Amino acid sequence: MEREEDSDLGGKQARVQTETPEGEIENRGYAREEKDFLTGNRVVEVWSEGGKSSKKGFTGYLHLIWPYFLFITFVFFASLIAGYVSVASFPDMADNLIKSFSSRFGPLQEMKPLYILFVIFLNNAFVSLLSLVLGLALGVLSILFIAFNGYIVGVISNIVAQQKGLLFIVLALLPHGIIELPMVFLSASIGLRLGLQVFSALIGRQTQIKKEFKEGLRFYFHWILPLLFVAAVIETFITPLILGLI
Repeated sequence: MEREEDSDLGGKQARVQTETPEGEIENRGYAREEKDFLTGNRVVEVWSEGGKSSKKGFTGYLHLIWPYFLFITFVFFASLIAGYVSVASFPDMADNLIKSFSSRFGPLQEMKPLYILFVIFLNNAFVSLLSLVLGLALGVLSILFIAFNGYIVGVISNIVAQQKGLLFIVLALLPHGIIELPMVFLSASIGLRLGLQVFSALIGRQTQIKKEFKEGLRFYFHWILPLLFVAAVIETFITPLILGLI
């Protein structure tokens, strides 16, 4: 009698598990992993594309790091606004930043488009990877890195807007920036999450820093790097055409 009841119970559990949508099981897993990290419990497997489609792997990892992404985005645009409004108060500093920027990227105008493409791509790829790796320093350097770049963009935008208008700035940044900026933010978000993992380890909580780092790099090379290349293509070939129309 007991064996029959056990058999029926096992069959019901199997049917319930079979009828549960795969996406719901996956979402519960990600929510549990994030909760374990925030409460200091053992961090289980965070993300893997093994046995899953690429779409699920991408959206699953985004679900894991979206709070960090929102924070990094806020830091960038807050720094951009600070840089934009600081030009009037610190004109000499703004002039020095412009001269430094021009001396670094001015020679690009003399290069062939294909060279420009790869210079832009390699620069953005290095910047993004650096913001990811710097996150191991408790995430502080990733935040400062994003804040510094946001401030520079704000300063340059103010000066160029005075010369060519705000529309020029929007058209110069929007076509490629709509792809490039989120990819840079994602890299810094991974770095920030790694930094919090390191901090948790320092205060005695059990973490999986090595695994987190590998998963972050996998996401970087599988998604961020290719999309940065797409952004570089747009910046090299499409943005100049748009700016030529005004």
